[in-house]
Amino acid sequence: MPDNFSELFDQLYYENQVKVYRLALGLTGNEHDAEEITQEAFTRAFSAYNTFRGECSFFTWIYRITLNVANKYLKQRTKLRIYELTEDLGYSIEEIIDPNPANDPETEILCREVRFQCLHFFMECLPLNQRKVLCMAFIVGLPYKLIAEILECSVSSVKTTLHRGKKRIAEYLEERCQLVKRSNPCNCNQWVRRGLQQGWITKQDLDNPRPEIVIQAEKDVVKLRSLRPTYHSLYPEKIDESLAQRIRKGIKNKEWTIFS
Repeated sequence: MPDNFSELFDQLYYENQVKVYRLALGLTGNEHDAEEITQEAFTRAFSAYNTFRGECSFFTWIYRITLNVANKYLKQRTKLRIYELTEDLGYSIEEIIDPNPANDPETEILCREVRFQCLHFFMECLPLNQRKVLCMAFIVGLPYKLIAEILECSVSSVKTTLHRGKKRIAEYLEERCQLVKRSNPCNCNQWVRRGLQQGWITKQDLDNPRPEIVIQAEKDVVKLRSLRPTYHSLYPEKIDESLAQRIRKGIKNKEWTIFS
């Protein structure tokens, strides 16, 4: 090892710790587990650094280690917590609903935590390989090429896995979540009281609430999708260049709330 190994590793830790923690939190949905996974991943990396040949970036290497550490935690779960959000256990919406949610401002803050937990519970229902790809693509924001390098698979495999995971999540939410469709029965406010009883949200969350989760308007997505066939017919030779200019202009003029 180099003479300045400790100093070098401290710098690598500083540059990658937040990214590793975000990955661990995305996979587990639990801050305590995410902290332990992050610590164990860097401990393993420190101990095994002499085996790191530099054939990939340290970022890629530490991500692979993190995924392996997280696997142990995820396999220990005997039951998916999504079932706490369904009526399959014998209780009804009437039994858990807060009768006057609008009268209690605390409920409005706590329901943000409910949304985070609820969406993560749905993620837990995905096969592990889909969960990993969705987490790295959406929560961490990694490009497909880098995800493929970390998982040692092809970019097309990443895209296929991502498509299947998104499709499954959409199917889970389509018939239940009121954020997706207003006519659906399940509202975040309904679960605040139940969440407090179960301990998956606490009053401490009021001190540091999560930012609002907003599902952008479907109309904006439809408009954006319609631009490609339109520009394909108008500018067949320079479609990508012309379309990119059009979208940049639309974002600048705030035409779509999805980019606001």
